[in-house]
Parts: sequence; structure tokens; C-alpha cells
Amino acid sequence: MAEQLRCVSPHAIIVGYDFSTGGVKALAFTVGGQTCAAIRLTTDLWTEGGVSELNLMQLEGQARAATRALTKALDGGGDNGAIAACGISATHHTAGRIDWTGNQVRRAICWNDQTLGKYHAEGLARLGGQERAKELTGGPWAVRYSLSHLVKDEAALSEADWKRTDLILPHGPLAAGYLTGRFNATSVSSAASTGLMDLRTNQWRREMLDALAKPELRELAWDCLPDIIDMNEPVGPLSESVALDAGLPAGVRPLVFPTLDDQAAGLIGGGAVEAGQVAIILGNSAVVNSSSARLPQSGTLDAMKLNWGPYLWMRCYSNGALFLDEVAGKDWFKVEEAANVPPLCGGTSVLPFLLSEPSVGVDAPRIEWSPSVPENRAVKVRACVEALAFLLARAVKEHESAGQVVTRITVSGGMAKSQLMCEVLASVLNRPLERLVSDEGPALGAAVGALAGLESHLRKQQGIAEPYTAVDAVAAMVKFRDRVHPRPEWAAAYAGGLETFERWLEGRRPC
Repeated sequence: MAEQLRCVSPHAIIVGYDFSTGGVKALAFTVGGQTCAAIRLTTDLWTEGGVSELNLMQLEGQARAATRALTKALDGGGDNGAIAACGISATHHTAGRIDWTGNQVRRAICWNDQTLGKYHAEGLARLGGQERAKELTGGPWAVRYSLSHLVKDEAALSEADWKRTDLILPHGPLAAGYLTGRFNATSVSSAASTGLMDLRTNQWRREMLDALAKPELRELAWDCLPDIIDMNEPVGPLSESVALDAGLPAGVRPLVFPTLDDQAAGLIGGGAVEAGQVAIILGNSAVVNSSSARLPQSGTLDAMKLNWGPYLWMRCYSNGALFLDEVAGKDWFKVEEAANVPPLCGGTSVLPFLLSEPSVGVDAPRIEWSPSVPENRAVKVRACVEALAFLLARAVKEHESAGQVVTRITVSGGMAKSQLMCEVLASVLNRPLERLVSDEGPALGAAVGALAGLESHLRKQQGIAEPYTAVDAVAAMVKFRDRVHPRPEWAAAYAGGLETFERWLEGRRPC
């Protein structure tokens, strides 16, 4: 039975921030997981020349503006003084540089930056290949990891900017710094997303900086890494200026707890904190995550570390809702006729690569239709949904091949609102899907982590020995809406369709 809250008030409000490359969300939750208020803001990225970069002055503004708007939204539904803690989810592998004042040295390079491939290859060659990376950190170094940013910086950043950098920080710890004024701290989850942390010891591995050619730059980079802190140690309270700007009552300074990268947040927000539990997050990127007590036994899954102890196995596809929005239209989920299109669309299919997808051997955008682009929009929508489902099924198979025994699959994210998307995915997997009440998996996950941290922090202060874990917080806050079952009349057709999709990826076009 889950441990109950002893120290946190049952009337407390827990805030979960979700900083992404598409926008920012701030949600207020009760300790029972009910949403009290929600704020959504936009994110503007620099994308000219294939880059994907976020101005840190915008991030500072987002942190303040989201907090201010959320407290105003709560005025009509509760007491601002009830806000007890804040958690942060932010994009994995996104990181920036700041000087000693907290101001930007260079924009944060985002996880989906299309210019990093060659720098990653150069750095990996210097390091000694993936086996050396696995030896040092326990997992592979993928293109997206922010170590690739440092290799790019060696070629693109001035010596003066290298020297005036005080800290190199991931997206989430930067947001926490702008909220609290404390920048010299990162979480296990965020540190694991850099490619520089040993997943087995939760410590930085200096040797990974051998990916840089110049020893003096290795030294500068090493001196700019923040401290890695425990999930139950607060980063700090909201700074006085943020609290004042937000209109919080005098003396009310909610604690901000160590951040989660968005994959870890989606995992815990999806209730998947024990071995065998898989969380599929259907957002701008399409992600299949699972939790395990050990590292993957084979394959090329990304491996990271969760704040609460276990390893995170991840396959993250850049092509998710962005592909559907671009190819099928942003209102694709309103095309109800797509549900009546027969599975496999009478032979019409598509490869869903609006962006490159190196993990499946797609090194450049590759949207291909077979036999041709359909004129019927319902067929186009259905084919696009099926393509993403096949891609996700491939990722689930990778988890199984790496040693995961799948016991449950949860699904969350914006695309999970679509009954068609969920029914197609369940039928391709031939497994039921547990759909969350909340569509905001990462924001909820950030709040769940903050609740676990707050209760544990208060118990330590009060001398209570019994632990309160992430599993306990999940039991309190994460609720499931319904179960989506496979449709038997679709499942058999999709078994063959998945095989055809995989052959197509290997270069054999469908007949």
C-alpha cells in the first residue's frame, strides 16, 4: 500500500512547469492530481540555417510570466498561499551558457538541432567510439546529448565567450535558476541528459570531455559544470523578486525542487516508475520510455538516470505531432471519416520523417508516399497516424529486445486525445493502452516529483524516518481515464503492415 502524506497539507497546491521547444505550460495541481489552473505560453526559436536555439532571456521571461499568470489564475479558485512546491520539466539535451550574472553567453542549443550530426561524429571519433562512451557513462552518447554542443562550440564559439562562461546548464536547471536565483545546481535527470554523467554513480565523468580537441577548452568546460543534487534537496524557494512580481502574499515562497528532463517527467507523469511499465508520450516528439533497475542489455536505446533511482530507457523520435500537423494538417484529429478508412488504407502508406531520424537510419528528411499522395484527406490522415504507430511499435520492440518485460503501457500527450490515434496504436501493438486523465504528462510528472521531494524534505526536518517515494507520489496524483483496447479486426492487418513498414525503412519499397 502506498505511503500517505504526513507533512504536506491536503490543501496544498503543487505547480508543475513544462518548458518545451514548442511552448511553456504551468499547471497547478491538488495533491490528489486534480488540475486547478493552467497557463500556456509560446516559445520562439531561432531556426535559420538548420539550427534550433532558444534565447535565454526569453526563458527568463517565460519563467516569470508563467508564474505571474498562474498565481493570477488561482485567485479565482483558491488561496495563493496554498502553493507549496514547484517542479520543472524541460526538454532533454537542450542546454545554454550563462555568465556570472546569469545572463546569456550563447543561446541554448535544442535537442532537435539539425546541425549537430557532424560535430557529434567528430567528437565520438576523438573519444574512441560508442564503446568508450558506454565504458565511461554506462550508456551511448547520442547526437542530441548536449556534449555535442560543446564540440560545436569548439568550432563556433569565440575564445572570449568560452572564458566568460560561468556555467553550462540544461534547459530545466536554467529555468530553476531564473525562478530561484540559484544556478549552480542540476538534477540527476538533467545531468544524465548531457552525456557527461556516469549513470551508475551519478557523478560527472571528466574523460567524456576528451571529445574536445583542445585541452584548455576541456578545462574551461569542466569548471562550468554545476553540482548534481538529490531530488529531495530543494534548489531553493522562489526568489523574492519572482514572488513579488507574481503577487504572492508576503512571506510565501514555494520551494522549487530539482528538475526532470521531459522524458523522465513524462515517464513518472504517466505512472511508469516500476520495471516493465512503459510510457508513450505523444507530443511534438513521439517517445517510448521505460523504467528499469539495470541498463539496457543490448541495442542502441538511449539510457539515462531518473532522479528517484532507476534507469530510464528511451527511444525518442523527433517526428511526432509536428509530422502530423505538417503533412495531415493541424486539424487532422477532427477528420472523423479517417476512423472509417480500412486499416492499411487500401495500400496507401507513408514514411513519417519530416525531420531526420538517425536512430532508424534516416539521416535526412524523408516523407515518401506509396504508391502516391492520396487525394482523399481521410486516407491521408489515417495513413499518417498508422505510420507513427508503426514507428512507436518499433520502439516498443527495441525495449523488449534490450531486456524489458512489458507489463503495462500508458499513453499521454496531445495526440492521446485522439481516439483514432490510440485505437490504431493499441491495434498495432496488440496491447491495451492505459490513457491518463491528464493530457499534460510532463507537467504532471514535474509536480509528482515536487510532491515526493517536498514530503521527503519535510519528513527529514521533522525527524520522520519512514520514506516517501516517487511511487507513493504517483499513487496520490496520477489517475487513469480509460483503457483503449486493440480492435481485433485491425490487429491482424497491422501485424503485416508493421513488417512492410520495417522493410521500407531498410530500402525495400512496398509493392
